[in-house]
Amino acid sequence: MTQDGDAGVPGSLARVLGDVAAERAAQDEMWGMQELPDGTGGGRTAADSGRARQETETAAGDGTLTWRHILAEEVLEAFAEADRDRLRAELVQVAAVAVKWIQSLDRRPAPADRLMTPGDRREAAAAAPGGHREAPAAARGDRFRAIVDVHVMLVRGAEILLARRAGTGYGDGLWHLPSGHLEEGEAATAAAVREAAEEVGVTVDPADLTFVHVMHRAPERVGLFFTTGKWIGEPCNAEPHKCSEIAWWPMDALPDDMVDYPKAAIAKIVAGVPFAEHDWSTDH
Repeated sequence: MTQDGDAGVPGSLARVLGDVAAERAAQDEMWGMQELPDGTGGGRTAADSGRARQETETAAGDGTLTWRHILAEEVLEAFAEADRDRLRAELVQVAAVAVKWIQSLDRRPAPADRLMTPGDRREAAAAAPGGHREAPAAARGDRFRAIVDVHVMLVRGAEILLARRAGTGYGDGLWHLPSGHLEEGEAATAAAVREAAEEVGVTVDPADLTFVHVMHRAPERVGLFFTTGKWIGEPCNAEPHKCSEIAWWPMDALPDDMVDYPKAAIAKIVAGVPFAEHDWSTDH
């Protein structure tokens, strides 16, 4: 089941965790696994923790609460712990709040209507006062990591099934193919079968799927498109909290109010073109 803010969508938990994993890999490449003393505990850290907790409670009471209040309280509570297990629990809370704060940042409008990539974020951090510049990508051994989404074209004669998005935070009000993100360890055909069941309530045999197109969307998205004319069950709106309606549309007369890239991909598929690049320009 897809979650609020799938990978690559503003506010995506999967995307933020991917960025965290990439940053951790870069740090490990530079410094390896480090065994250092904790440096936590003691009367001063406990006093700092208490003041941070009081500041957070006051801000919450007078309506001025910020992410800084919450994260500072969690960090200082971790600093106050000397017990290993309690320190670990506090550090998990620190990480969870930091990730949630990043999700909040990602949901805000970004310059040029584009989210920063992990590379952008590293450059910004290095340029900031007190920031540390990382080794070049080649030295870190970084590799490009694509976000893969899978699209299912249910075909009935000359028509395909589309769903109108609603309440998702991306493309709401626009028509789209049944689709979703490839999950870790999941085969592309398994993802297509899963999305067809989750979104429009039909069962598709992976053997009945035909791969018809791949689209590379700038800068890190790769879309895999499958088509099938066989399924079990009558298509329905199986996710009314994410979809307002479904409908059959002629492939040569798709709706104007459709997400642009699947519409472009369908045109390529009709023309027999197996690969396309979308939304690339000289600034990527």
